[in-house]
Formats: sequence, structure tokens, C-alpha cells
Amino acid sequence: MKNRKLGGVLIGTYGVGKSMILELLARNDETMAGTRFIQFDAPAGGAAGLARQLLGALKLDARFTDVDGVLETIRDLTSSKAGFQHTTLAIDEAQMIHETDSIDFLHRLTNFRISKGAGQPDFPAFTMILAGHTELEQLVASKAAFRQRLTTVWHLDPLNERQTLEYVEYRMRAAGGDIWVFEEDAISDASAASGGIPRVINNICDVALMLGFALNSTRITRKIMQQAIQESCPPPSVKSEPAARDAGTV
Repeated sequence: MKNRKLGGVLIGTYGVGKSMILELLARNDETMAGTRFIQFDAPAGGAAGLARQLLGALKLDARFTDVDGVLETIRDLTSSKAGFQHTTLAIDEAQMIHETDSIDFLHRLTNFRISKGAGQPDFPAFTMILAGHTELEQLVASKAAFRQRLTTVWHLDPLNERQTLEYVEYRMRAAGGDIWVFEEDAISDASAASGGIPRVINNICDVALMLGFALNSTRITRKIMQQAIQESCPPPSVKSEPAARDAGTV
């Protein structure tokens, strides 16, 4: 965002922390002058849905007759001396964007430039970040011209055991709690059971803390953690086979 590039793609499985990364980017953007950060989930309705969301986020008149009219309105704003701010456009759940007209709409936004006047280089009006589940990478790759505009692809991987420990300690410190309340082997079990997905780690540890409080325990032991894992990550239900019919029944 600082260098005002065209954008990139943020990819990861559900619960791995994509929304948290976008939140951190938004906070960082607030510290920079001459730019703004807008974010929304991929809407239904194809390009018209995207246009409506974008107009609302830009605080422009949401009434429009067609998508081309929206693009022309934004083009006029970026090319005039109206002071259009460089805008980071973050779209979460972007794997839900499948319509060709939606991709074309986003692609055309990357063409808009802001000029600072004679003798000064212009720069993109939008830095676009698409965040979504793993199938988003295949979707973007299938649109070669659009993919060339999104120059960077970030993959968010699940946390390993050491990172899980650091993550839990950070969360406990932020909440004002004792960062050593979890025994190390308890964290190891939480890491394995969660697959390193932060959202699942949060759920397991929240349940473990409630169990520890109920048991009046000052430490989250492995036994408490195992119970929390059982309650937070129940095994998938097994469908029973239909009973065999008795011979001779119809």
C-alpha cells in the first residue's frame, strides 16, 4: 500500500487469519497520509453487486443505471483535480467471485490512475487485495490478464507447534492473563488437535480456560486440555447403516 502497487492475493484455509491480516493492514493504512482503506465481503449480484458495494464504501451516490456508468464516474473522479485519494480495496471471501463481469469490473478498476500534475509520475488509483479460500488462487490464475495486475500472492499457512505457543502467549498477554497458565504439553495437544488453525486454537483454549475456572485450577493441564479438545472438536457423527430387511419383507 505504501508503494501504491496494483495489488495482490491473500490465500489461506478457513480460520487461518486472513481477516486478521486485513484488519492489521487497515490499521497500518490509517497511519499514512493521502490514502484510505475500504473492505467488504464479496457480494452477490455480479458486477452490479460489486459496483453498489464500492459506491457505498466510497460514500458516493449509490444510484446508478449500469456498471459502465459507475466506472465512468470513478474514472472522472480519479482523472480530475477533485483530490481522489489512493484507495486500498480489500475484498474478503473473494473465492465467491465467479462471474466474468465481476472480474472484468475489478480489472478495469486497476486501469485507473491518479495524476499529480505535470512533471510528476502518476500512480494507480486502487491497490486491490483479494482475500479468500484456497480455490481463489485457481480462479485468479484462470484470468491471465487480471493475474498480471495482482503481482503478489501471499499464502497463510497454519501455525506450527512453536508458533501456536507464541500465539497463545500473545493472546493471553493481550487479555491481561498469565501467559504461563498453559502447560507446554497441553499446548502441544492443542496444536495437534487444531491443525494450527488460529480460530480453532481460540475455541479450544477458551473452553480449556472455562474448564480450568470451573475446576478451580491455576494451570491448564494436559488432562484439562484433552477434555477441552473433546468438547471443542467432536468427532464427525457416523451414520448408521440402514437395518437389513428381513427375508420375505417387501
